[in-house]
Amino acid sequence: MAWIDLKDILQHTVSSVYGDLVTRPTGQAVRTSIEALLPAADEDLAIIDFSTVRLMDFSCADEIVGKLLLRYGRARYFLLVGVHPGHEDAIEPVLERHRLAVVAQDRSGSLKLLGAMPEHARQAFTVLADSGPALLADVAAKLALSPDTAREALEVLRERHVVRESGGHYQAVRSA
Repeated sequence: MAWIDLKDILQHTVSSVYGDLVTRPTGQAVRTSIEALLPAADEDLAIIDFSTVRLMDFSCADEIVGKLLLRYGRARYFLLVGVHPGHEDAIEPVLERHRLAVVAQDRSGSLKLLGAMPEHARQAFTVLADSGPALLADVAAKLALSPDTAREALEVLRERHVVRESGGHYQAVRSA
């Protein structure tokens, strides 16, 4: 797992006292620094820590989250930690515009699915986030869905890299 602390990146790319992600050039610089760290990571999970970021505008959300997911979202899993509602306000429109999704973990540790997602898939994600790993049949039963509908929902989540599947068990992307 690659733990990417935006505080460290901001200190090296912009300023040692800067805690805001605003302007497209700032977003480009931060994304370039993150991209330089990704190849060195052995694991396929990259955790980006937003906990020290006070403010993020749409252009930075597009440069950092949108472009990272567009470029690496099929090969890596991403988890955004320390995300607060202000960050979500900038990230959500970017994800919806590009038809992307990502898992965010708030300061309490709760997982949330951000971005564009069909309703059944969003419900299936909530089951996995709340209950932990589950079989297809368990998700179908908890949501009162047909097995085919549950499979379709879980496959959408797996294809968008917000859920992992192993041995028939599906699990929401998480840090531990």
